[in-house]
Amino acid sequence: MRLLLTGCALFALSLPVLAGPAVTPSSQIETDLLPASLLQISETEAFSRYVILVDKEQRKLSVFERNGEQIQKITEYPADIGKMGGNKTKRDDHKTPEGIYFLQERLSQPKIPFSLYGALAFTTNYPNLFDKRENKTGSGIWLHAIPDSVPLTRGSRGCVVVRNDVIKKLADYIKLGETPILIFDHVNYVSKSEHDKRRQDLSRFVESWRQAWENQDIEKYQTFYDEGFKAPGFNYKSWMSHKKNLKSKYEYIKVHLSQPYIVQHNDQLLVKTLQRYESDKHVDYGVKTIYALKSGDTYKIIREEWAPFSQQEVAAAIARENSMTASSQKTQ
Repeated sequence: MRLLLTGCALFALSLPVLAGPAVTPSSQIETDLLPASLLQISETEAFSRYVILVDKEQRKLSVFERNGEQIQKITEYPADIGKMGGNKTKRDDHKTPEGIYFLQERLSQPKIPFSLYGALAFTTNYPNLFDKRENKTGSGIWLHAIPDSVPLTRGSRGCVVVRNDVIKKLADYIKLGETPILIFDHVNYVSKSEHDKRRQDLSRFVESWRQAWENQDIEKYQTFYDEGFKAPGFNYKSWMSHKKNLKSKYEYIKVHLSQPYIVQHNDQLLVKTLQRYESDKHVDYGVKTIYALKSGDTYKIIREEWAPFSQQEVAAAIARENSMTASSQKTQ
């Protein structure tokens, strides 16, 4: 029953849908336009091939898929959001948060009551790292359903809500812990050429960071980091001291990164990649997650996380990626 206290039940009152500023209906958006936030969905099968986008202004939920080198919308549904407008900042403000979140746990009966959450619910990691940095509070923000007898326009306590048949369809696209749900006040679309440019710029940012690290160019390496940087057991100062100490111990290092998984939300950037690290004294494999914030014309890393990944899994993922790259080059 503890779960029932953290979930986001809907309000019983029926609320009018307030008209927002004029926008281009999604049905009129040309097929060659892409959401500015979907910069790259990695070919690596370790990560989700799907991304869920929520447009609060349009009250719509969309699913995008990686298909080879392309990103495309595969489905779209009506959705309900928080009773109050704006971005969530504190507990019980009845607003839907805006940011990059991941769907973490799948809940169904008897853990959740059908009358409040429908057939299925997926928890999110609100408040995420960016939210905590801004001292946002609250919890229990879910993606869930409601019974067919309940209006989809009455407003939630902050959750994203869809119909029962929809949540069952969405379940097929969700890889727990990996599938992101990006929630926006309004989803901005850009041309494919602009999308490619942004993606390439961020890929170069990641590659420049990798090269500085691999070359043990500490002076350049530290320019990629915010002075408020934190990693498990480290702050900015101790992290740089740690890197300088490793430079004095290792004759060389090599850093291989898989094609990065890149998503963006306004000034927030999240990058995930499979990382193979090698030195003359140490080798490891893992998933590297980078959190960064826009700073002028570039980004500054505010946190890094690393989780071990088996050598066999990394080798298989790299082999698949190299195979797809070779195939792509043959067809160009």
